[in-house]
Amino acid sequence: MKAKKSFIKIHIYTFSILLCFLFIACSSINLVEQYTNPAVHSLKLRKVLVIGMTPNKDIRRIFEQKVAGELSKQQVIAVKSIDFFEKSFTEIQKSERQLNEIQAQLTAAKFDAVLLAKVTGQEEKVAVTQAYRNFLRDFDSFTEDYYTNQDIYASQDSESYVLYHTETSLYCLCPGERKILYKAAIDIVDTDAIEKNINDYVKLLFKNLKDNKIF
Repeated sequence: MKAKKSFIKIHIYTFSILLCFLFIACSSINLVEQYTNPAVHSLKLRKVLVIGMTPNKDIRRIFEQKVAGELSKQQVIAVKSIDFFEKSFTEIQKSERQLNEIQAQLTAAKFDAVLLAKVTGQEEKVAVTQAYRNFLRDFDSFTEDYYTNQDIYASQDSESYVLYHTETSLYCLCPGERKILYKAAIDIVDTDAIEKNINDYVKLLFKNLKDNKIF
């Protein structure tokens, strides 16, 4: 009887770990790592340019609007790059000299910092959807176990998805240098719910910014 109880406890413990794993794996937005420069806490940022680096103008507009809205809640003047720059700005690659000139323009316009977000890579993943459904079920024999679960081998029991790796960085427009104040690496599972993904992304980003006492 005692052995039976121990077996049940092990089952429950193992299943709890499995549930945690599945919950994390199924999350569409995950903070991978982050860095905060201690110098940021001594700065008072009043005006920030928001840049979403993506060729998709709709996604860029939505992202910059959401971020600008959150910054405004922190009493920060937030300007969207899609409004600040001319339409042709992203169509031609810039030299380092041109970017230095742009930084000088931003400084002259009283910007304190630039928040820059970009996709740094992507990879295809495969998620098994049915493999653990009988985890707590006891089988009397190998044949029963195998027979019940053999459809794990079928292609319909797995699905592929694209995982995007992103970085969001906050740079100080300090005289003579581009000082990094904050950086966060966030992974996003590609779905059709683009606006929801952006909302979740911005929510996670600003929670981390708040936790690190930025703004």
